[in-house]
Amino acid sequence: MSEDLAQHVFIKYASIGKTGITLANATLDGSKFAKLCRESKLIGGGLTPMDVEGIFLRVSKSFGRINYDTFLLALEEIAAKKRVSVDTLFGRLADADPLAATTKAEYVRHHDDKSTYTGVYRAGGPRNLAGAR
Repeated sequence: MSEDLAQHVFIKYASIGKTGITLANATLDGSKFAKLCRESKLIGGGLTPMDVEGIFLRVSKSFGRINYDTFLLALEEIAAKKRVSVDTLFGRLADADPLAATTKAEYVRHHDDKSTYTGVYRAGGPRNLAGAR
């Protein structure tokens, strides 16, 4: 059951910015793998971000992307480095959720409220009349 959760998390991180991703066509690049490790709190306890990058390069064989099978190999290396079982890592992955670290702009009256527009912008903005004959 815990491996099913790991598959689900792998697909979630592989589908960041993409649609139609399944386990058969899902791959992770180095930045998404590092993001997964950071957000599931795998880094720490003897594992550094440089270790994560090294593990990724070893299992990807410098191709730049890993599939689910090579992801499991990477988890085995992480477990060996941290001296824990792979099942423990599966438990940590279950809590992982890709965070969109974005900010939401605040309301700005002079920009967002079109009733406060002045001049030519009150009528919808400037027009190019050079081509209209």
